[in-house]
Amino acid sequence: MDPEESSIERLKKKLYSRNEALVPKDKRTQVGGFEVNAPTNWGDKKSFDLSPEIMVQKNNSFFNKFLLYSTIFFFLALGVAMFIFFGGINMISSNNLDVEITAPSSVSSGEELDLGLSIVNGNRTDLESVSLVIDYPEGAETVGDDQKPVIHEKIDLGKIPKGGTKDYTIRALLFGEKDVIKTFVFRIEYKVKDSNTVFIKEKNYDVIIGSSPVLINVNYPKEVNSGQDITLSIDITSNSSVPLKNSLIKIEYPYGFTYKSSSMKPLRDNSVWNIGDLKNGDKKTLKVTGTIVGQNMEDRSFIISAGNQTNPSSPDFDTTLAASTVTLGIRKSFFDLDVVPVGGTVSNLSQVIPVSIKWQNTLPDKIVNNRIEVTLSGTALDRTNIVPGNSGFYQSVDNKVFWDKNTTNLLATLFPGDSGNVTLNIASLQDSVNTRSLRNPHIDLHVVMTGDRSGSDSSSISSTEDVTIKISSTLGLLAQSFRDTGPFSNTGPIPPKADNESTYTITWTLTNTTNDLKDARVSTTLPVGVSWKVQTSPSGERITFDPDTRVVTWSVGAISAGVGFNSSPRTASFKVGIVPSINQIGSQALLTGEVSASAGDTYTEKTIGAVVPAVNTKYSDPSFTSGKEIVGK
Repeated sequence: MDPEESSIERLKKKLYSRNEALVPKDKRTQVGGFEVNAPTNWGDKKSFDLSPEIMVQKNNSFFNKFLLYSTIFFFLALGVAMFIFFGGINMISSNNLDVEITAPSSVSSGEELDLGLSIVNGNRTDLESVSLVIDYPEGAETVGDDQKPVIHEKIDLGKIPKGGTKDYTIRALLFGEKDVIKTFVFRIEYKVKDSNTVFIKEKNYDVIIGSSPVLINVNYPKEVNSGQDITLSIDITSNSSVPLKNSLIKIEYPYGFTYKSSSMKPLRDNSVWNIGDLKNGDKKTLKVTGTIVGQNMEDRSFIISAGNQTNPSSPDFDTTLAASTVTLGIRKSFFDLDVVPVGGTVSNLSQVIPVSIKWQNTLPDKIVNNRIEVTLSGTALDRTNIVPGNSGFYQSVDNKVFWDKNTTNLLATLFPGDSGNVTLNIASLQDSVNTRSLRNPHIDLHVVMTGDRSGSDSSSISSTEDVTIKISSTLGLLAQSFRDTGPFSNTGPIPPKADNESTYTITWTLTNTTNDLKDARVSTTLPVGVSWKVQTSPSGERITFDPDTRVVTWSVGAISAGVGFNSSPRTASFKVGIVPSINQIGSQALLTGEVSASAGDTYTEKTIGAVVPAVNTKYSDPSFTSGKEIVGK
């Protein structure tokens, strides 16, 4: 064996070599013999009998004692229970008291309800001081001529002997909406002999309102245009066998609805009406008119409810007898009606105002028998100057202008998408002394276009457009110069002389016709050679001079309607001086530039104004004679 051969190499040869001589042999250790003596039979039979000593040995374990005591307690409890059950002691229990109710499960609203109660005492002792306490449901009323709401009642039933029964009948009227459940709560309160303890037994009973005592039927348009007037016609019919006193109708309006009028005087908030008493079969109608505003394709719902006024001091009802919800859709104008005053919705007196009325069929159906009607009104309308175009007819007796298929062929039939227009000229009143006494004058146009819709949804349809043309106020301005008249003393030569100073009083006068004005102001620019003399009048008026711009400003502020006509005009004065130049000899000299006035019309919300020419040395005193305004040497 190679001494340098590793032990690993040697182990590999032993493991994998096919030479038997190289494979080591296992050495086995010899095992010595061992003899076992096993029995050849089972031997004698053993006895499992316990000895008498063991049998009489005492067992004092805890579990045996617990079992014994439990058995004794069980039999004692069983004996006590049997004693009580078979009448050994009188025990009181509400379980032994029964309330039997005989009544219909459904009743019509307003119909009399009879409930029979039988109180059965199953206890082995008498019940004393027995009381029946009834909590009535909302809408319950007493039966009889003095019909009135009832909420709570307590009845003394006296004594009920053991095993005995006490009967009692309740009569009441029930009001409420159809299918509403009304719950009666019955409570028996009682005592027993030699005890002050009050025992209670309670039981509920439900009654369904089978039909409403009031029938509500509402007629209303299913679709309307935004801004259109609508009318809800509400029919109220009594279905009750007893009279319904002080019947009320209440409407909850949707957002965008504005109440205008109703066929009966409202009791409260233009939303509650007292329609009086209703007997069986009576019918009353309430009509409510208003304007609905909303976006295209919006739906708006009205909730209409009926009830009885139970409290005279409260204009409302606690119990709703009937309710109805109606929903209408706001749709784009069926005719896409557009009324356009040429020049806008603000005009002046003595003006002719052309108006164009445009339409287009926005429905997918044909519309026939179309008609356009314009109702004219307003304090500024000149009834003598109304001229309809397109063969329209002016009916002066009621200030109406109309076009239909007989006057205008275009209105005979409108197919989907068809459009057109008609024209109308109206005029405002002439500016005169009489018109100046008007306040906030205007001209109103109420335009209604109607037609018959064909197709599956055939019905009469309409679109409405209202336009108001406001008439602006007239601001009057007068600018004058004075020498001898006015709040100031003036000096200098008259006629004025070159290179010599002469002073004058400048006076501005404002008038206003029909509308209140705000932020009024008057201004002018002093020419070169004219000087500001500081003096102003009256002292309460704000008159200022800017030496940089040479602008004189009168900040007037508010001017009431009718100033200068129904009351004194507004005036302001200031003093100026002029030293004419020699090149002005032989002519009039300017004392101010052009004078302008402006103000905001509070009614039309527009700015109005007035402009007058420049003021010169031609003054307005009574003593003035021709030639005194010419500059001399």
